Amino acid sequence: MALRRLLLDFLNTHRRAYLLAITVLLMVGLLNMALPWWAGRIIDALNEGRVDMPGLWRSTAILVAVALAMYGLRYLWRMLLFGASYQLGVALRDRFYEKLTRLDPGFFQQRRSGDLLARSTQDIDAVEVAAGEGVLASVDGALTMILVLAMMVFVIDAPLALIALIPFPFMAWGFYRVASRVQGYFGQSLECFSALNDRTQEAIAGLRLLRQHSMIEDEIEDFDRRAEAHARANYQVQRMEARYDPVVFLALGSATLATIVAGSWRFLSDAITLGELTSFTLYLVQLIWPMFALGWCLNILQRGEAAARRLTEFFHERETISDEGTLTRVSSPALHIHIETFTYPLANTPALFDLSLTVAPGASVGIVGAIGSGKSTLIRLLLRQYPLTHGKLTLGEQSLSDYQLGTLRSMYAYVPQDPYLFAATLGENVALGVPHASEEDIRAALTAAAFGPDLERLPDGLDTRIGERGVTLSGGQRQRVALARALLSPAPILLLDDTLSAVDQTTEQELLATLEAERDRSCLIVSHRLSAVRHADHIVVLDQGHAVEQGRHESLLAQGGHYARLWQEQQIRSEGTRS
Repeated sequence: MALRRLLLDFLNTHRRAYLLAITVLLMVGLLNMALPWWAGRIIDALNEGRVDMPGLWRSTAILVAVALAMYGLRYLWRMLLFGASYQLGVALRDRFYEKLTRLDPGFFQQRRSGDLLARSTQDIDAVEVAAGEGVLASVDGALTMILVLAMMVFVIDAPLALIALIPFPFMAWGFYRVASRVQGYFGQSLECFSALNDRTQEAIAGLRLLRQHSMIEDEIEDFDRRAEAHARANYQVQRMEARYDPVVFLALGSATLATIVAGSWRFLSDAITLGELTSFTLYLVQLIWPMFALGWCLNILQRGEAAARRLTEFFHERETISDEGTLTRVSSPALHIHIETFTYPLANTPALFDLSLTVAPGASVGIVGAIGSGKSTLIRLLLRQYPLTHGKLTLGEQSLSDYQLGTLRSMYAYVPQDPYLFAATLGENVALGVPHASEEDIRAALTAAAFGPDLERLPDGLDTRIGERGVTLSGGQRQRVALARALLSPAPILLLDDTLSAVDQTTEQELLATLEAERDRSCLIVSHRLSAVRHADHIVVLDQGHAVEQGRHESLLAQGGHYARLWQEQQIRSEGTRS
């Protein structure tokens, strides 16, 4: 069972807290058993005239003291147990997030973000409840049942106990039937919630597009269908769970009837006293909680099992990039690239092949080519988002895989074509990698990224909140903010993946001047606009994954090949746009 494996690992780590909680619970159980027994003794003493008023008050005081002690101990053991279960929730969320950071981009292309969010919230909550409420119900209920049965059989009257317990095997059979169906229905409910959650995220992200195409009504109908499916799945879960209570009441009602009939016969036969019959009846009442606890426990554990299976499936996802490197320091930022061939998972055609390139410290290298030529693939390989099995990538004369991932990626200041901005202030987004940067440094980075005039127009300057994914900014502004983030970073290598695609030519020239001034860092510029790389020290022209030309701008133009044709086409389009 997936839930059992998760819980056993956690219980082994926090066994002291759980053992202490169970020890306290055992003390509670023993005190709880003393109450009916002591009440029976008082009734027999009153019936036989062996107790006076002071003695009765003393007996009552003992009962009150025991009840207060039980209250304090129950509070203590619940605090111990639930404190540990909350730590399980934290541990699972940390493990979930850590796993997310190690998975390659291909995983996220195949998985829905709404499903991942559902697993990280509702599924982990279900396992957390199983570790808290589930353990509470199972241990408390089982311990209470064992102690009650021991008192009924060995202290009060064994024949009466055997008669009263006849209905309970039938109750256990009913619980088994209900629990097995609850798990299946709850698994369906989790799947429906994932689909609903995913659709909600898509609708929020694409709300503008839906409005533009008058698709709001269709979207509402689709959302309504998914919400209805989730509601039906939840209804089936509740419908099955509702069968626990009738099973308990039938069993307890039958046991109570058997106790009244058989207990009266045993009392009239002088086999038991009136006090013992009273104690037996009170013990039978105490079985109500274990019976409900058993049903509740099965319900919680079945929910937890369905959730644990989904979490285990995620935790067992294959990681194509393993963080097994040991080096934590880089001797030189020099990059040496030799790619024999690289093919994406599930693809048949190589994305890159037969590519050799050296990026010296402080050098600028441009990577150009048509869409799908492999430009961004090279960046992903340098970032170790995918493993390279045929070829070698080295940084400072060491293979990239020899470095710890954190060390390797700290060497890069990466700006993707579609940068991600958080729903924070502008200043916080720029200082993401350098959280202690001063306001002056942040402003200087924004100015260098040609964002100075835009900054002056923002209502709150650096404190302006830019919305989720930077929704209040244009595409070009988002790119420049991301570039400012990279310029503020101390990383010695800049990786710019079509960073200038959404800016005009004037702004492009300003940014290129900024990059020219960054001579203390290496710069790898991926672009489909050749004007962005014309001043680079070296230019690589990719076509269908292969480097068809390499050299400086002037020499490539003189060759009259692929680069020269692209340059001529872009110049004609540029002149047509200006005219």
